[in-house]
Amino acid sequence: MLLGAAFLWESVALLALVAFVPLLVALDHVGRAARRPLRGFLVAGWTFGFAWFLVGMHWVAQLSPVAITVPWLKYPAWVAAAAYLAVFPALAALIAGFVVRRGPAALAFAFPCVFLAVEEVRGSGELGFPWFQPGYALHAHPRVLQLASLGSVSLVTAWVLVVNALVWRALAGRARGRALLGAALALGFAWSWGGAALKATPKSDPARPAIALVQGDIGSEMKWTGNHQAEILARFVSLTVAGDTLRPKPAIAIWPETATGSYLRKQIDQAIVVVELASRTGVPVFSGFADYAFDSAGVMHHYNAAGVFAPDGSMGRIYGKRHLVPFGERMPFEWLLPGLAKVDLGQAEWTPGPEAVLFPVPGLGPFACLICFESIFPDLSRESVRAGAQWLVNITNDEWFGNGPALPQHAAMAQFRAVENHVPLARCANTGITEIVDSAGRVTARLPVFRAGVLVHPLPPRGRPTPYTRLGDWPGVAALIASGLLLLLAFARRHAAVVP
Repeated sequence: MLLGAAFLWESVALLALVAFVPLLVALDHVGRAARRPLRGFLVAGWTFGFAWFLVGMHWVAQLSPVAITVPWLKYPAWVAAAAYLAVFPALAALIAGFVVRRGPAALAFAFPCVFLAVEEVRGSGELGFPWFQPGYALHAHPRVLQLASLGSVSLVTAWVLVVNALVWRALAGRARGRALLGAALALGFAWSWGGAALKATPKSDPARPAIALVQGDIGSEMKWTGNHQAEILARFVSLTVAGDTLRPKPAIAIWPETATGSYLRKQIDQAIVVVELASRTGVPVFSGFADYAFDSAGVMHHYNAAGVFAPDGSMGRIYGKRHLVPFGERMPFEWLLPGLAKVDLGQAEWTPGPEAVLFPVPGLGPFACLICFESIFPDLSRESVRAGAQWLVNITNDEWFGNGPALPQHAAMAQFRAVENHVPLARCANTGITEIVDSAGRVTARLPVFRAGVLVHPLPPRGRPTPYTRLGDWPGVAALIASGLLLLLAFARRHAAVVP
């Protein structure tokens, strides 16, 4: 419950630094006293995870009626999601307990390694869901946040786990002096190194070209009926015109994910309106929209897409969302079992986009787009930055969540993408949170949620290349390798123990 609470309120986020201590106490007790320790490890880990996710993601029970076709299902879905995600802490506790009983490693070393390795698994693949990775809880602590430039959110999570392990050892009275010294050194390093990294971050320059983020505040009951497309488009046009009259004049206007709820570039009457707007103001418009295309076999594919409407009427390349929300935007593993596409859970059935796309902006350099859910996957941003993106744009429609904790949780993960690659990030949401983040993860400008408006603000400069951009998720890889070696040693010792 402590860890779940750390994700709900920034004022208590530091609870994450002690939230694992009760679990470590329980695992240590089970390992020493239980007759069937493996079962005890599993139960302790699952109970910990169930409470964590049940508290942290209670917003599932607050989803809007449009987000789920059978409204009452959101309550069992909330409990079921927490029960499923709790399997991963249970697996981590089981493996850590097993290697400690059978291998040479102490719990204070094995637990951080194994837990981070299992978190890597939880956030990977088509069913990957890295939401609530422990490091994300500390997004509002800028000095700790700078660790992400060294090794992504994985390094911040590893730091949180190590601090918890040291606190537990100190409270347990085992090598208390060394444990307290280790905890002090870990905290001191994050504080001092993070402070130095913040000082080295380029300061925002009011003379830099500005961007305009347009928050339409369109309700789902209006957006998806198909009966209000002209009205919705008119709202975005009027807001963009208002933003163009502000100073400094923006270099580009950005609209959110599926902004008008229509096939914006395919519906010629609407596309003409947007192009006329861009031509009249001299400001290109980057928007999210539903899109479709036919392959060489004549099969139609639908995309959650985005592209630029240039003042000269051209469109350029279109970006299709690469990582789709499982069960919401596509049934997972359709590539393996095509028949899954026939299972109707109300999902959109988009086709994944093939690759990252760079969109050039004079004076600002090229940017890459992350659509909604994609902002929680570090590798997508890293791939785009390595391909040449100098800043990131995250467009989203979080209206489904209501005005609850899911909004700041989702936005917080996007902050990490900026720090990891030392690039500024512009986040444009339909109802919020719309904001601009500098290369150190600090929010430099933000709009109120659930209110139509336009944010015109200079884009912060890019920082120096980071170790994470060059090396990738090395803490996660190291944790997986270390956990694998610990398991091999544990199995080898177990085998040696049963051989006469």
